[in-house]
Amino acid sequence: MASMSEITAYADLTPAKLAGLGLDDPVHVCRVLQGMAGQGVPDAAFEALLRVVVPLLAGSADPDRAVANLGRWAESVGSRTAAYGVLTAYPAAAAMLLTLFAASQFFAELLIANPEYLEVLTNPAIRDRGRDAGALWADLSRRVGIAKTPNARRDALRRFKPPEVLRIGARDLLGFANVPETIRAISDFADVCVRMALQVSAEERNLTDAPFAVFALGKLGGQELNYASDIDLVFVHGDDMPAADAVKLGETVRDALARPTDAGFVFRVDLRLRPEGRFGPVSRSVSSCRAYYESWAEPWERQALLKTRFVAGDPAVGAAFSEMAEAFVYRARVEESFVESIRANKRRLEQKIARAGDADINVKEGIGGIRDVEFTVQLMQLVAGGANPALRGGSTLHALGALTAAGLLTSSESAALAESYLFLRNAEHRLQLRDELPVRVLPRGPDELRRFGRRLGYPDGSAFLADYKHHTARTHALFLRLFYGSAPAVFASPLADRILAPEDDGAASASLRHALAQHGFSDPDAALRTLRRSVSGTQYGDVSPEDRAAFAAFVPALLDAAGRTGDPDAALHGLDLLADAVPSRAALFRTLAEGSRTLLPRLAVLAANSAYLWQTLLGRLELLDLLADDEAMDAPPSFRPALTVFDLAALSRRARLQTGARDLWSLADTVQTLAETTQAAEAALSSALALARSELGYGGHFAVIGLGKLGGGEMAYGSDLDVIYVADADHLRDAARLAERTQRLLKDDLSRFGVRYEMDARLRPEGRKGQLVLDLDTYAAYYAHSAATWERQMLVKARFVAGDADLGRAFTALAETIVYGSPWTPDGLSEVQRMKRRMETERVHAPRDLKLGPGGLSDIEWTAQMLQLRHGPKRPRLRTSSTLDALRRLRDDALLTQADWETLSETYLALARLRNHLFLRSGLASTAPPPLPEMTAQMQAARGVFLRVFTAAGAAG
Repeated sequence: MASMSEITAYADLTPAKLAGLGLDDPVHVCRVLQGMAGQGVPDAAFEALLRVVVPLLAGSADPDRAVANLGRWAESVGSRTAAYGVLTAYPAAAAMLLTLFAASQFFAELLIANPEYLEVLTNPAIRDRGRDAGALWADLSRRVGIAKTPNARRDALRRFKPPEVLRIGARDLLGFANVPETIRAISDFADVCVRMALQVSAEERNLTDAPFAVFALGKLGGQELNYASDIDLVFVHGDDMPAADAVKLGETVRDALARPTDAGFVFRVDLRLRPEGRFGPVSRSVSSCRAYYESWAEPWERQALLKTRFVAGDPAVGAAFSEMAEAFVYRARVEESFVESIRANKRRLEQKIARAGDADINVKEGIGGIRDVEFTVQLMQLVAGGANPALRGGSTLHALGALTAAGLLTSSESAALAESYLFLRNAEHRLQLRDELPVRVLPRGPDELRRFGRRLGYPDGSAFLADYKHHTARTHALFLRLFYGSAPAVFASPLADRILAPEDDGAASASLRHALAQHGFSDPDAALRTLRRSVSGTQYGDVSPEDRAAFAAFVPALLDAAGRTGDPDAALHGLDLLADAVPSRAALFRTLAEGSRTLLPRLAVLAANSAYLWQTLLGRLELLDLLADDEAMDAPPSFRPALTVFDLAALSRRARLQTGARDLWSLADTVQTLAETTQAAEAALSSALALARSELGYGGHFAVIGLGKLGGGEMAYGSDLDVIYVADADHLRDAARLAERTQRLLKDDLSRFGVRYEMDARLRPEGRKGQLVLDLDTYAAYYAHSAATWERQMLVKARFVAGDADLGRAFTALAETIVYGSPWTPDGLSEVQRMKRRMETERVHAPRDLKLGPGGLSDIEWTAQMLQLRHGPKRPRLRTSSTLDALRRLRDDALLTQADWETLSETYLALARLRNHLFLRSGLASTAPPPLPEMTAQMQAARGVFLRVFTAAGAAG
């Protein structure tokens, strides 16, 4: 094999000769290097470059990536000859460039897009010296000061980022800065960017003297930011500043930093550490913050405020909030319950990483990772910082030194934690520098691990892993000893003592029955037997003393959660069934005790109010992770195409459980619930249609049109899918088979997995006797010449829901023409009235029927439709398939009074909500609830509006 010294000319570039450089793909590297020759570059200049570059590749962490980026960089420079000359004249610059190209694709893209950034590597004045916050501010102020408009100033801020981050990263990768210097440099850069974002935003909103301040938390608060970190910010304003102005200013600051434009973005901004998180106002006054932290804040928020640091804005507001935060965080006396809550939070994080399978390779949250160091340090600060102000502050390294000086850590413990912390932070930086993404997990593949190890200076991946395991094992051992000390205490309570008392202790049992009755249990004896099972064991085994004590401590929270549901007996029974279904009762109760403040109460509500959803959960225990994920449950279900019937069933179950739980937990209002239920049905219909197409090999145009609740986008849980089908005239027989197969998939095939959708196509021309699928021209002819009045009215709800969009839009355009293309005659409107009276006479069986009873859903829908039919031909904005949307538009057009709109829309939502909740209890559609005086009054009011509006509309013609 040829030596590297033999590769000095174009003719020497062969895959065989390059193979000795440790390349994964010598053929590709050879092609790239050959492509760098010619194009006006003298042979001598290219050969001189080869003599510099080729020897460097043998020591590169990722020579393939380095050469690929070098080739792209060569294509981007203005003059290849000049660029090659620089690298040839300064071989150290070539070595630096290849190091960056191998280690960071993010930096490579910056250098390729901006070849002039090479000066960061070649100019010692830029490369060798760090810049403090003052120098950064002066430079940024000059750049922004040149800009004349608000948009130009914000873009100047965004354009400040690339060369500055490249400078910081190059110093890090090339060894000119260590980890503490690097994290401080990134933090200083972020500080001046936040400060400038506030200045630009305040000028834009004429609030330059506003009492408004920006605080950093998290990594930025501790001045130990990562390359790819979000920045955690909190906005606070003075008590005399209008809240609306403060919120707008905060939003403008956030957007100046985080909103991407052609000039990029500065930092992703996370505001979720503010009071009330994502649900709280973007900015709060100092007094409002004080009230929140004194009355509502959770222990983790106290821990988070440990890293609070004033960054920008009014110094007086900054001082006031900082003083308040410090008093809140550091207490003279720290309760054991607070310490245990911090420990429980750490255990929850560990369980989450364990479920992901990353515990041994996640440098931040894994076993012995960065979080082990941070939680150890922060818990010691929280416990001892009240008495010793020297321990306060957000920097982990500073705190380690202070804890050592205070005698709370030995020198060897502190040194070990600091050494491992820096090792892990360095590894984290190398993970994130590749693509500027918040990566925390080590590469799993051997090739990627080898390249990663080499980026850190190791000969290969196994050598790096050996050091990684050493550091994490040592850190975790220290964490366990320092963070826990001894096993966490179980805090006793009178109820716990009674549960642990022998069953024949009559006084304890009587006291428990009394407590259960006070919590609202209608059958205290049955509840007591349920509780006893968890401390006395079952026929399958006894309960350990530790688990007995843990459950006893959990009982007060369990009874409180059950007692708040309205049906404590059902809640406790449901949770007991769940405990039987999971592998370990004790593990479930520990999870509920240590989980978020909301999980246990939410599960109790679900168990008490929906046997239907609870049975779904018991049959699919993997869905418990979904319910425990606050972030997932805060959002509506997401959908993806199902590849099999099994997949479709799983997605449908998940969506039904998520929407039903969000409904019962008041995370979604009734409008959102109706929309989510409709979206789930549409997603299931689209997937079933795709599966049927594939199965039958159908390639023609085909569209499904929703009618009724599906068309209106306001489906209840138990609603059928009212549909009609439209297809090409040449494929009607095959299209009918496609429609039938889709219906069977949604009903029969899904039923095998405990899910089903009932599709109803009886609203098609001539009903069940008519042809299942028709073409567009046949529909047009039928509705023009043969359709009954009710069939024309029915098309008010027509909406394309699945299949070919163009065909669907063509049908909905036809439907709009049929309904609104010409004014409705007095005879037509009178026929609508007669149909409504006939329906009431023939179909209503119970006066409290939520759908068909007086003032029920049907009355409200027909009121909206009568006004749409009458006024829609001249007012296109009234043409909507949604009842609620129609009512709003009718109000806006003064066709309904504000009072009538409120009566109709509020009653519609109340009835829809009650109907949904009746379904959730049993899984069966019901429109006949028990007597509810308030509902009766609402329905009577809606009936009055219906009679007045319906009669007047018909009489007016």
